[in-house]
Amino acid sequence: MVKLLSKISSSPEGVEIEFNNDPKMLEFLLSRGIIVKNNNFVENNSSNKISLGIAAVGIGADVLEVCRLISWKDFEIFSSEILRFHNYFVYVNYRIKNPTRQIDIIGVRSKNALIVDCKHWKHTSFSALQEAVKKQKERSDLLGDKKQPLGIRKIYPIIVTFLQCEFHYISDVPIVPIQNFNSFLLDFDNYNDNFFYTLA
Repeated sequence: MVKLLSKISSSPEGVEIEFNNDPKMLEFLLSRGIIVKNNNFVENNSSNKISLGIAAVGIGADVLEVCRLISWKDFEIFSSEILRFHNYFVYVNYRIKNPTRQIDIIGVRSKNALIVDCKHWKHTSFSALQEAVKKQKERSDLLGDKKQPLGIRKIYPIIVTFLQCEFHYISDVPIVPIQNFNSFLLDFDNYNDNFFYTLA
C-alpha cells in the first residue's frame, strides 16, 4: 500500500496497475474509497492519496512514512471536498486582519460556519491538541467579532486530524479523524447544541 502511495505521489498523472495477478487488490482499493479508472488507473489526486494513506496505516504501515507521502495541502483539499459534498460553501485559507490570523477551511451552510483546523500530524498528544483548540477558539471569536460578510450566525471551531485520536472533544470542540469527517457532518445538525460556538 505504501509502495502504491509512493508511486502515485511521484507521478504527476497517476499510475496504471495490473490487477490480473491480484484481483483482491482492486476490490480492497475500491472498498477503501480509492477511485480506479478503467479498472487499472489510479489518479494522483488528494482524495486517492488520503484514502490510500488511511488504508496503509490501517493495515500497519509506518505512520511517519505515510505522512511524508501526503502533503498538508492534500489533507486540506480532501477535507474541503468532504465539506463541499455535504453542500457547504467552502473558503480555503481564509485570512482575518487586525490581528492577522488564517483559518484553514471555513464551511458555511444554513447560517452556520464550521471553521476547520487540519492537523496533518505524525502523532497526537493531549497538550498539542489542547493548544490547537485554544487557538481555534480564538480564531472563532475573531471571526465573530469582525462581522465578516459570510451570512453566518454561529461559528463552530473543529479540529480534523489525519490519525485516529482517543480524544473526541476538548473544551467542547470536536476532534474529528479525517476518516470520520463524513459521518460527523451527517450527524452535525443533531449534536451541534453540545459543541462550543461563537455568535457572529
